[in-house]
Amino acid sequence: MVPPQSNNPLRMHRREALQIGAGLFGLNLPGLLQAGGAAGDSSSDISCIFIFLAGGPSQFETFDPKPEAPTEVRGLWNGMQTNVPGTFICEKLPLMAQRMDKVALIRSWQGKSGGHDIGSQHVTSGFFPPRGGQYFPNFGCLVNAVQGNKVKGMPAHFGLPVAARYTNPPGYLGPAFDAFNIKGDPRTPELQGNKLGLSPVRFKDRRSMLTQLENLGRLSEVNRRPFEAHDKFSEEAIALLTSGAMERAMNLDDEPLALRERYGLNIYGQRVLLARRLIEAGARFVTINHAVQGGLFGEGATNGTWDNHQLMYDSMTSFANTPANIPNGYKWHRYDGPGNLPQLDMSLSTLLDDLEQRGRLDSTLIVVMGEFGRTPRINKDGGRDHYPNAGSVLMAGGRVNRGAVIGATDRNGSLPATRPWGPEDVAASIYHALGIDPHRTYFPRLPRPTPIADGQVIDGLFA
Repeated sequence: MVPPQSNNPLRMHRREALQIGAGLFGLNLPGLLQAGGAAGDSSSDISCIFIFLAGGPSQFETFDPKPEAPTEVRGLWNGMQTNVPGTFICEKLPLMAQRMDKVALIRSWQGKSGGHDIGSQHVTSGFFPPRGGQYFPNFGCLVNAVQGNKVKGMPAHFGLPVAARYTNPPGYLGPAFDAFNIKGDPRTPELQGNKLGLSPVRFKDRRSMLTQLENLGRLSEVNRRPFEAHDKFSEEAIALLTSGAMERAMNLDDEPLALRERYGLNIYGQRVLLARRLIEAGARFVTINHAVQGGLFGEGATNGTWDNHQLMYDSMTSFANTPANIPNGYKWHRYDGPGNLPQLDMSLSTLLDDLEQRGRLDSTLIVVMGEFGRTPRINKDGGRDHYPNAGSVLMAGGRVNRGAVIGATDRNGSLPATRPWGPEDVAASIYHALGIDPHRTYFPRLPRPTPIADGQVIDGLFA
């Protein structure tokens, strides 16, 4: 039953609403509060930063170089000895080479789809999507549903700028458990909750805050689906508006300039820093769509890609200079900041140092992967094409076995030479690290009990 309006704490006057909302964020409160509304185990202190390398990074030019392979396989760059004896990574990742003793590498990863859409949905949910669209939820949405909010007034799950492109993050959970996205430049962000069809609003907009409050009050007037809004959202709304947790977390100016420079003073580096701040403020799961825009990919400021079919060695390092051999029909879009490889090297190495210095690395799981790897042979355009048969995954923190190298590919990097580990196994390992039993947890409100993972925890990954 819907309580009488007179008993609804959200039926406040405009003046009261403005007083609460003054100086805070214009948030999509109905969707935000729905996203935190599942009852579940909140005992785990482990959070996760999932760095999704959208477009599919080359394992050869990142974490699995093949220096002994033929030239057309090994490419232009050499391997570099890391601080883990016998472990080499690409020479263009010198900062990470000195921090491989903090991470684990899974080199025998293997996917199933070479399509951006199906591959992305597979690796971000752990289930191969059925025909007709994504059914199973992305990791962060599932964590939100099972464990709920860790801190009152702080969303459980964020996407920076989205919770993985080509995906429908909440899947069968519905929009109540969608990610809360922080779009645009983190230094001047735009917040968007993709719930109830409300438009995004900007920070410190009192009129937008009032609109959101009024929409929140109308939740009591709509039909409720399983896992959606309940009366407790009223209490959480007041907590969100009065705690200031979101406002503090989003203020990157609180960080020393030297640290911000180490992450990278650009959209991409600052997103990784923001993820650390959100986790520190109480978020459980942050997905970063991490790829620089420029070169042949276009000039948008938000959604870049690692999809290097052409001019890979130019595109992965810098978009500042126009190559002489641009393929016919393409235009080169300049970007003065670092390309994907140096930006990943800067932001990931700094994140590891930053979390460890703050005593938070063991309580924060870091996952770095794309939707597939790249072909062993370099193509005629100086790039590599989609290749799900082999790839690399990096994990750190969250009791991950430091310095471990799990599995291997063959001499040419074409197939796993040891037991392959797939997206299902990565999913089971993520849930295990976060204190969720991947083999026993299910949602009985669905037509049939539905497991949240169908793989095995990766051997040797956890200490």
